[in-house]
Amino acid sequence: MTASGTPPGDDDGLEQEGIWEEPRHDAGPDASASSDGLASRLTSTTRTPGPAGLVYADVPNRIIALVVDGIVLTAIGFLLSLVFGGLVTEGGAIDGSGGGLQIGPFIIVAVLEAAISLGYFALGWKSFHGTPGMRMLGLRIGDESAGDELGWGQVLFRWLLLGVPWILAGFAVYVPDAIGLILALLGVAWMLLLLYTMAQSPSNQGLHDRVGRTIVFRARRQTS
Repeated sequence: MTASGTPPGDDDGLEQEGIWEEPRHDAGPDASASSDGLASRLTSTTRTPGPAGLVYADVPNRIIALVVDGIVLTAIGFLLSLVFGGLVTEGGAIDGSGGGLQIGPFIIVAVLEAAISLGYFALGWKSFHGTPGMRMLGLRIGDESAGDELGWGQVLFRWLLLGVPWILAGFAVYVPDAIGLILALLGVAWMLLLLYTMAQSPSNQGLHDRVGRTIVFRARRQTS
């Protein structure tokens, strides 16, 4: 790859972002960051060389991207709760205070939320090389071998480990009492596990990355 070329696996969707240059390679991760443990990994923006001249995205920016995507999906889920809340719970109370859960409407809403989540992540990863949150921070996703475009199998496996926890947490607005709280806590706990595995990996690959064989890397444009 040359200074003005595009990285392997790039396509028109990335070329529209600007002129690429090969990222500078540091000698490797900061030794002090490794010795300080998990906290330093969660805050360090040290650039780590990846395959084919790419640079792995640092954990802080990946966290911010996840937060942005989470806000978008939460907003969508809130709108769904306003529209379907009266159908899902008896008495029209979203928090379940008006009665028990209506199983039939709840299943319909669950399937709808899963479809929206899958469409959001799959379309972003497959067609645009990143979700809105990732692209806002200049991050891209690709196959772990060289950053190439993901296959549908990779997209699905990654979504099962990353997208489903968001859905579980979102169900808390429909499911009353302790069950809703448990679902929300399970979703949060799983996200924390993914974050932990991401911070423990030299390539910043969380469990969802390893199962999907994906990497998240920085998209850099030539400044001169």
